[in-house]
Amino acid sequence: MDNLKYLSTIENLCIENGKLQAIIESSTNGIIEIDGSGNLLSSNPAFYQMIDINPQDNKHKNLAEILSSPDLNKELQILILGEEELLIKGFHIFREDNNRDTMKYLEIKFSKVPVMDNFYIVGIVKDKTDIMKALNNREEYISTLLDIIHEIKVDNRDSIYHIASLVELRDLTTGKHLERVESYTKTLATEYMHAYYKRDGRLTYDFVDDMAVSSILHDIGKVGISDTILQKPDVLTYSEFESIKEHTIIAGEALKEYKGQKDFLAMGREIATYHHEKWDGTGYPTGKKGEEIPLSARIVSLCDTYDALVTKRPYKEAFTHEKAIEIIQEEKGISFDPEIVDLFLKIHNRFLKIREDYEDL
Repeated sequence: MDNLKYLSTIENLCIENGKLQAIIESSTNGIIEIDGSGNLLSSNPAFYQMIDINPQDNKHKNLAEILSSPDLNKELQILILGEEELLIKGFHIFREDNNRDTMKYLEIKFSKVPVMDNFYIVGIVKDKTDIMKALNNREEYISTLLDIIHEIKVDNRDSIYHIASLVELRDLTTGKHLERVESYTKTLATEYMHAYYKRDGRLTYDFVDDMAVSSILHDIGKVGISDTILQKPDVLTYSEFESIKEHTIIAGEALKEYKGQKDFLAMGREIATYHHEKWDGTGYPTGKKGEEIPLSARIVSLCDTYDALVTKRPYKEAFTHEKAIEIIQEEKGISFDPEIVDLFLKIHNRFLKIREDYEDL
């Protein structure tokens, strides 16, 4: 009986190991195993795709050699000696592609795994090329955006549309999105003003008008995002989505000198920076929650989401108005301010009318 239990245990372990191996083989992240000297012992297919080389060419080679990082083995000593449990390191990988030099940026998280009296080092490899490009080019994009803002002396609605149109020229899915979001915002902000003007002295018609015009700038930070991501006719990968999140930070930095001022660009900065924050604190870029999120951003967030839901994209069909209402209602208190959702549910037919009036050609 003991032998049968033992054999059953071995069989179950083999099954589980097979599942684990299947997960490793199919992972989009690279997964590597090296010994204490940095020699590559095993790797999944994703790693070799990332570095664009034949697995047979690098069997039994040292990882430092493969990644052209002569100091890697010295740095791995902190794991081997037990001084740290985790080592995170970035690598620039240069390859020649069709007679052109290309660069990738890989981030590897190394950790030491003890096995009986020995140990191995396991690395999780992520391709962060697009993110690094956005970070490296951010200052250039911000400088260009500021030059444009100052050059045209933004002081009216037409000037703001001029700036926002920079995104439309590059994002093929934008269409009449800006006009629709402006109209949605004015409609919802007006309803909010009527409901809560007694408790919030800011809520005037001028405040509503400023919010509507400033909403046009909600995606201005996308001038700093790669065209290959903005114009991708498919669902974004994890790394691409991480890259596109940068548009909120780029906008905030470009418009930071307007923080605290009472003009279009001050509110535009709030909206552009925080319109992807969520009521429960799980949004980006800062994880603000509840009323920590500026009112303007909370209102535009719902308006932007509604338009995204009911609009066709290369990677999805348009949802019906009724389905969009259902999704937004489900996100009440999660993604959206509950009060703003309640107001939207009262006037949702006005959103439908705006959608029909500003239909993409």
